Amino acid sequence: MSARPEYEQRHRPSLQRNELQRNDLLAMQTLAPLSLTYLPWSASAMRPSGVVAVLNEIMVNRRRSVVELGGGVSTFYIGRLLRQRGGHLWTVEHDERWAELLGQELAREGLGDVVTVVHAPLTPVESRWPDEESTWYEQRRLAEMTTGRAVDLLVVDGPPAYRAANAHARHPAGPFFAALFAEDFAVVLDDIDREGEQDIMRCWEEELGVTFEHRLTNGRIGIGRPGPAFTV
Repeated sequence: MSARPEYEQRHRPSLQRNELQRNDLLAMQTLAPLSLTYLPWSASAMRPSGVVAVLNEIMVNRRRSVVELGGGVSTFYIGRLLRQRGGHLWTVEHDERWAELLGQELAREGLGDVVTVVHAPLTPVESRWPDEESTWYEQRRLAEMTTGRAVDLLVVDGPPAYRAANAHARHPAGPFFAALFAEDFAVVLDDIDREGEQDIMRCWEEELGVTFEHRLTNGRIGIGRPGPAFTV
């Protein structure tokens, strides 16, 4: 009997990976009603089970004013759901060519009135981690983006933060949007299997007054909220 915990500890990474893969397969079935066309799902995209968790947050907690940092496959699924339920998505992209392509494909699908793609190049910012390079989206463009509307869901999947030199590149999103959040809001952070994102969640819990729900085997996302909310 005592060997079981030891086995699980030794094999935890592979067990988590297997559970994550199972959850992704189930998520693809859940996403079927919104899977209208082929989408190029790359390794850098949010995992299917993460997308389902974001859509559940929108549906169950009635999120209608959504900002997404880093666009891709998730942009289409969020846009499709908001077209049905009401609301608007602002997707921020630092890469001008990718932003243009996203805008074209969203318009082709008739989502142009539901999703606004904002090109905001990366510019130097002061870092809480002085040994790292620190660039973030041009803040003037973001400040103009949602003027007059409080943000009730922030999805953070950018800018890229896979190198040690910019492991905390996504941290500025918390302080920047702190004053723009609705009274009831949620913030989603992708890639929480990485140490940088784990540091960021701890910082945001203090800076934003939220508590993160960690989903390492369900999309590898963290969902932070300031108070009680429905969870699925």
